[in-house]
Amino acid sequence: MPKRRTAPPRQTTAKGAKIVSAYLENADVFRTAKAAGTTPRGPAVLVLRNRPDFVKKDFDRKAKDLVRLGQEGKLVKTKPVRRQLPHKDPKKPGTRKTTTIFRDRLLRQLGRGQNYRSNKGLVDALFRGKDQKRHPVTGPGVTRDPDHIHELQLGGTDTYDNLRLMDAWTNREIGREIGLALDDVPYGTPVIVKVIP
Repeated sequence: MPKRRTAPPRQTTAKGAKIVSAYLENADVFRTAKAAGTTPRGPAVLVLRNRPDFVKKDFDRKAKDLVRLGQEGKLVKTKPVRRQLPHKDPKKPGTRKTTTIFRDRLLRQLGRGQNYRSNKGLVDALFRGKDQKRHPVTGPGVTRDPDHIHELQLGGTDTYDNLRLMDAWTNREIGREIGLALDDVPYGTPVIVKVIP
């Protein structure tokens, strides 16, 4: 049986290297099976780890939810499916993503009267996340994004009840690194999640 990795790959712990927030504990099993053209047995064990450039509160909440969903057997590697909804205004062409509509609804609710004054910081962060050309997401604590609680790449649905606000940098980096970690894992494979300090 191949030796299971219990620490991140060596290059991620080298001096000056960026800490990896997601890696596959049993990556060797899936890499070997992919090269041999076979299907590995058992779930993929995804390990999450907080990075110094993440908003810790948001990372902890995301990791806790993914651990719970994995324990409930709800995490499966799938191809992400994003819903495209038509504009309510027939004069506007095209469609909009669920996350865009969710953000716009929040901005409308928070931007009214007394709400705006008490939520100015949140409204500004939501606007910055909306306009990527003028305000690119380059670090934590600047913008807010709608986040899929149950990741789309792990079998989640693109619906409003699966969305909540999260730091944009933390959200995007976790999603990107989970995708990289699961690269050799075939679709339909169950995933369980562990978190290390």
